[in-house]
Amino acid sequence: MEQEPEYGKTRKETHNQNKVKKLFTRIRLPVQSFFNASWKGASYGATLITMLLIFAIGFDFHTGLGKLVDVVLFFLIAIIGTWAAVKMGEWLINRVKKLPTLFIASLGISLTITIYTLDQFRSLENILPLAYLLVAIGVITGVLFGYPLTTGLKKPLSIIVLLLGVFVTGIFCYWLFTPGTLDERLANTVEPFSTVSQNPSEYGSLEVNTFTYGSGTDKQRDEFGNEVDLQTRSINASSMIGEWSKEREWFWGFKDANVPLNGRVFMPKGEGPFPLVLIVHGNHKMEDFSDEGYNYLGELLASRGFLTVSVDENFFNSSWSGGLSGDINGRAWLLLKHIEEIESLSTQQDTQFFNKVDMDHIALIGHSRGGQAAILATKFNELDRYPNNANMRFDFNYKIETVIALAPTDYQTLSDRKIEVDDVNYLLLGGSYDSDLSEFEGDRQYNGIQLTGSENAMKSSLYIDGANHGQFNTTWGENDTYFPFTLLLNKQPLLEGDEQRQIARTYVSGFLEATLHEDESYQPMFEDYRYALEWLPKTTYISQYEDPSYHIFSDFEEDVNVLTATSPYIDIDANSFIQWYEGELEFRRDKERGTHGVFLKWDQSYSKNASYSLDLTKPLQDPYHFTPNSALTFTAANVSEAEDQQPVDFRVTLTSANGESSSVLVSDIMPMHGALPIQHTKTKFFEERRYGEPTEPVLQTFNIPVQLFKKENSFVKLDEIDSITFEFNASPKGKIFLDQIGVNQSN
Repeated sequence: MEQEPEYGKTRKETHNQNKVKKLFTRIRLPVQSFFNASWKGASYGATLITMLLIFAIGFDFHTGLGKLVDVVLFFLIAIIGTWAAVKMGEWLINRVKKLPTLFIASLGISLTITIYTLDQFRSLENILPLAYLLVAIGVITGVLFGYPLTTGLKKPLSIIVLLLGVFVTGIFCYWLFTPGTLDERLANTVEPFSTVSQNPSEYGSLEVNTFTYGSGTDKQRDEFGNEVDLQTRSINASSMIGEWSKEREWFWGFKDANVPLNGRVFMPKGEGPFPLVLIVHGNHKMEDFSDEGYNYLGELLASRGFLTVSVDENFFNSSWSGGLSGDINGRAWLLLKHIEEIESLSTQQDTQFFNKVDMDHIALIGHSRGGQAAILATKFNELDRYPNNANMRFDFNYKIETVIALAPTDYQTLSDRKIEVDDVNYLLLGGSYDSDLSEFEGDRQYNGIQLTGSENAMKSSLYIDGANHGQFNTTWGENDTYFPFTLLLNKQPLLEGDEQRQIARTYVSGFLEATLHEDESYQPMFEDYRYALEWLPKTTYISQYEDPSYHIFSDFEEDVNVLTATSPYIDIDANSFIQWYEGELEFRRDKERGTHGVFLKWDQSYSKNASYSLDLTKPLQDPYHFTPNSALTFTAANVSEAEDQQPVDFRVTLTSANGESSSVLVSDIMPMHGALPIQHTKTKFFEERRYGEPTEPVLQTFNIPVQLFKKENSFVKLDEIDSITFEFNASPKGKIFLDQIGVNQSN
């Protein structure tokens, strides 16, 4: 083939290069023109989004000077402060490099202020993606509006860009102000059992007298100040809490050395004496008072014969001026000082408490940090000295029989030890959509309650799908964080506030009837929530229960050997699992719960007939042996992946020494719900960093009456059981956590 002349090649290459240059020029000039026309808009957009963020925070910020002052103050900070910071940044950058300095300064300052502002509410690693997203949105919308405003609306491109800006802004605002989206959940139908008592959420027959007691000098609350009905003393709390700031003293008008005892009383009208119930709130902004939020419980309980007090501890709460270290200790101690004061008032003829208080029956109810304070107060009640400062003496020893915790925190320790209490009635309520705590932290408290059998006590927990943190308190509401972060919360799956409080009414009232009024007809609803379903809103419930009739022979706390159980006379064997290991159950964010068990994962496409067996080398002895009226008990949690929402089912088989066996399908006793995926925020971009895994493993207590095994095969000898086998052939796949295997002798 004849070769092309050299000069021909050169001409052709030059022609091609010119075509490429012209193409790049055609692309570069519009891009450069677009940038020149839009960088100012981008600068103003980044600045404006920062101003809006600061201004929005002012709507939920309390200085104590009034809402109008708060809003105006943050408006000035947003406008003047942000713009001054931007201009200062512009001046600095201009000394270094001649670029579109307004844009560089706006971007840098907006990022700095946004990251710093968000970091005051959440940890840095959680808020960085959100900070970048907010500033990027400001820049993009600024570009889309800045370009047409600079070039005018004569060009078609300007109109298109403007319309795009309006569309993007509209979509973003719609996304911000919509409540979110519903989770895709499989419908799990649970049939209610026939009720065994009267609805405890209905008002009783007693009329209620409401009044307040307090210092009479409260600067912020007339009902505890000049309008107080009964004046009480102040106490020195300086040994129990951290530094009391000047700002806190200015707002309240008192120091930590003269903290008031303020309470809102719901007194049953009648002769009495009545059991004493104290309710205490948790941490909220101290300027937004929390104690009124439990009036719905106070009125109900008083009508049913409980002398109820909503305790004011707002002065221990957080503020713009900072928080208090050791506030949980202070909250707990103050509860006991209220009991001390009420006991004294009940002996004085000229007070409303005279001969009205049954000091032998006392209950503490706490919400959030108040929930941990309630159990800590019960611990303090047993002690002679304050563990963190033994120079401080305790002399309480009250008859605290019952503790109820609503979405409690669980981070406080005593002398670096977990708080544990023996033989107290304990009820825990928590929700899957708690966007403040986000983990079922009260589960650790539940595990810390030991029932030794010396008292007729019980403990119960109820996990409520769709319940949040705040709606147990009417003043806190559906927002589990502060504005504007509330705009990111996925609130669509939440129960209505009245529904969530209906659950609290039912369970709190029923538990007090069972424990303080000693009405045993209410006990079944705490052992099995289906006895209460007719009184509750429709949602998914998961519950645990234990009383002294529960005798556990395998709790997996003994060692790391997967072939041994708590009892030395039990050997363990397992077959055909994908995973089989013992370990500690964790919350959504890898925090441990303090309870060990066995993890079992199976998939029939991998291997058939997976089984887990406890082989008894010696017959079970009293009180662990099976009788015709007992039940096999265990707890289990569905720890399948979030996408595996199908309910998990399996069989339990008892085999006796004569070779006879009998099986019961777990779903015939109680359903084990599928995994419950939870999305607290509207964007998964922020979800994982802030809230962790998409599911929360929660334990359910199962009780299988041994009569069902006997009914299925009458030849099984209950006094000669030599193996208990969990057979996983009823569901094609799944993963569970198994714990607390034993016998329930109460049936």
